[in-house]
Amino acid sequence: MSELKGCVGRRGLLVGTVAMISPLLSVRSARAAVAALRISYQKSSILLQVARQRNMIDARLRDVGFEPEWSILSTVPAQIGTVDYVSDVAEAVPVTVLPLFPNLALYAVEGPSPHALGIVVHRESGITSAVDLRGRKIAVSKTGSAFDFLLLALGAVGLRLSDIHPIYIPESACIQAFNNGAIDGWATFDPYFSFATALPNAVLLADGASAGMRYNRYYMADTAFAQVHPQTISAMREMLGDAAAWIRGNPDAAADLLSRQWDDMPLEIVRKVLSHRTFEVRLPDPTDLVTLQAINDRYAAQGLVPMGRNLKATHLLS
Repeated sequence: MSELKGCVGRRGLLVGTVAMISPLLSVRSARAAVAALRISYQKSSILLQVARQRNMIDARLRDVGFEPEWSILSTVPAQIGTVDYVSDVAEAVPVTVLPLFPNLALYAVEGPSPHALGIVVHRESGITSAVDLRGRKIAVSKTGSAFDFLLLALGAVGLRLSDIHPIYIPESACIQAFNNGAIDGWATFDPYFSFATALPNAVLLADGASAGMRYNRYYMADTAFAQVHPQTISAMREMLGDAAAWIRGNPDAAADLLSRQWDDMPLEIVRKVLSHRTFEVRLPDPTDLVTLQAINDRYAAQGLVPMGRNLKATHLLS
């Protein structure tokens, strides 16, 4: 009888212990089941920066079984193929990225924001219209959206790239080059554009709106991953929408947040950057592919990319 009581006691103790451990095991199993969602971003990724700093993404992704794993978008193309969701990129960038990574698809679009890029010239340069750019030294990042705008501005007055002296130097070096007179003008994009227009010796020649640009920002994802895990697309879009709504409703707080992320950039410059953006997030549609194809064709006409590429075949995630 005493042996039976001991057996029952030990069994009860074992059952109780298992009951205590089971929740812990469930938590560990749940944690083990959470997979990494690899996301790249840039310092200029305003919506992603806000979402990270305002804790708008982690809980939402955990609800669908993922944990965000962040990395800085590299200038090395191969890095783009190592993530599931690619940082937002300006309008012209997919033209060079998508042919290298046909597995990528557009899943969201933010814009249009045509006032967020343009051309500034020296106040004393005598340049008052795009036709005056003939023979002038104009700094620009090759194949970026500011470059595309420069092509549009030149084409509107019957000029080609060969009619000016394009200077391809990093954006960070352009301010000094502009101030010391090494360049006559600068085709650039925000936040550099807002900084450039605030320089005392600078005059705005034109911005993207003058050329009818949309200047969207595109968000891309690995097609196969997104199709297997469609819940992540919804989570990412919701996060972008929440970040955009917060910025629109809290412009001063957003400027303060981004100023700290951008190495204490002056608040007046950050506010100007924000004023140039609509922060409207939508699904991609066929008009985006028309825009990308037009950019590709302009680049091809300049010999910068091969002729005959079909950007309209880019996959859109609905």
